[in-house]
Amino acid sequence: MRTSKNFIQKNQRVLAVSLLLASLYSCKKDVMQPTAAMPAESVENKTVSTESLASLLYKENADGTWFNNTYGKLQAAASYSITASTNQFYNGTKSVRFELRDTDPEVQSGTRAEITFPNATNNNRWYAYSLFVPSADYKIDATDEVITQWHQGGGTTPSLCLRTKSDRLYLRVMDTWIDMGALDKDKWHAYVLHVKHTAGSDGLVEIWRDGQKIVNHSGPNSYPINDTYHLPFWKLGIYKSYWNGTRTSATNKRVLYFDDIKMGNEYATYNDMVPVPNVTVPTTTTTTTTTTSTQSITGFKLVNSATDSDVMTITNGQTISLSALKLENANIRAITSTTTVGSVKFELSGKQSKTYTDNKAPFALHGDNENGNFYYGNWAPPALGTYTLKATPYTSDGASGTAGTSKTITFTIVK
Repeated sequence: MRTSKNFIQKNQRVLAVSLLLASLYSCKKDVMQPTAAMPAESVENKTVSTESLASLLYKENADGTWFNNTYGKLQAAASYSITASTNQFYNGTKSVRFELRDTDPEVQSGTRAEITFPNATNNNRWYAYSLFVPSADYKIDATDEVITQWHQGGGTTPSLCLRTKSDRLYLRVMDTWIDMGALDKDKWHAYVLHVKHTAGSDGLVEIWRDGQKIVNHSGPNSYPINDTYHLPFWKLGIYKSYWNGTRTSATNKRVLYFDDIKMGNEYATYNDMVPVPNVTVPTTTTTTTTTTSTQSITGFKLVNSATDSDVMTITNGQTISLSALKLENANIRAITSTTTVGSVKFELSGKQSKTYTDNKAPFALHGDNENGNFYYGNWAPPALGTYTLKATPYTSDGASGTAGTSKTITFTIVK
């Protein structure tokens, strides 16, 4: 996006002050120095464009001259690190492509390809983007990487960040890891994040994926503001600390695509932030769907995630004894009336609540990977108590298209 001349003149002083406040911290290798052979847009801290919209502080979809403003800055080690790509896009005709290799020189004392923004001036902020994870260039790895983070200085691990690990997406709040489900690769997903950054009990993290709220976390999510820590600044892209120094892992390259990136102030709303797709969004996979709503959920199976095997059929009103079944890591899969279901939306309430949409069979409450390994989320073991589970089939991915016949059961888990 191109910033208008009037906007730049009107906000020059505000942007200058914001940039003076921005300071970057991390952990330590030699920083890549620009060379004559390196294109200008690849140099560390080259700037990115911004757009003025009522409650938005920043908006970028990589169309136009997106390297031209001074609000967001690039931390890139090579010409391929952060580029505008036409291979994948969600909004417009381009997306921001991040590539990180284990041989990349460190930037700001870390192996990273990220866009970084100035310090926040208010602790109530909104963030959004659409994300595409290519399976060919983002293979499973047991070591984690950060794809979104909020830094407060102090040379400390960020108190709040999104990480990927072993093909799962996690929200890390302080020292707590919240499992957000399997990485659904080769498909665009739209994320909206609302954060009240605070060290107090009034802290809040809300995350929506494709219109469904998947995280609603209350409580402290930031370090206290003092001489060491300031209000956070936002970063997105790829940072893999495991590759700092000379260490390597099971993979040697990470590629992610971000599009329709937005940052909103305290006056923003969900509708201001939600990424807007083109009529047709390109994808590298084809989803099989049905054209009628005759599909239905016919039953549920309790799954032992340690052995990836069915344990029993769950009927309405059933009591499940974990000790009797010798079950610790558990999942539940839905049985569908047809194999051409596009997705199944699970809604669990009770001692532990969860809403999750699985786009590929077998359709499971906590998800599974392409090799048939069932995950267990926070059911390791599940909390004891009574639950209600509703599953609804849809003809398309992401609980879209035509809804079929849902099924709801109530069951109780005891020791």
